[in-house]
Amino acid sequence: MSKPKNEDLQKKYLELQIIIQQINEIQQQLPNIQNQVLELRSLKENITSLKEIKENTESFTPIGYNIFTKAKLQNTNELLVNVGANIFVIKTVEEAKELIDTQIEEIQNIIKELENKLVGLENSGQVIQSEILRDTNK
Repeated sequence: MSKPKNEDLQKKYLELQIIIQQINEIQQQLPNIQNQVLELRSLKENITSLKEIKENTESFTPIGYNIFTKAKLQNTNELLVNVGANIFVIKTVEEAKELIDTQIEEIQNIIKELENKLVGLENSGQVIQSEILRDTNK
């Protein structure tokens, strides 16, 4: 009779370990995803500030890993935007801001889903942990 009880405990313990691993993975993912929202908001602010720059203003433009070249800004209302699969299209500042708002909303939805999953996993883990404690005290 004790053998099935022991097997049941091992099964619950393994299930708890899997839940703990999933919780850890989500907890590691969340800060990176939340940083994406912050970066997008910063990008939106930068795009908004472009309107304040006069045409033919000289600026340094990034061309690669921490390397910049001097350039003159000629049209600050049009931006070249990657819309996916390395396809670039010209968008106005307002269109780019709308695109960023959509991306922020999508990422925030993902964050909510992950947070809900995290709560569900934590609840499941607590139930299993209680069952293990109950079964070991019998």
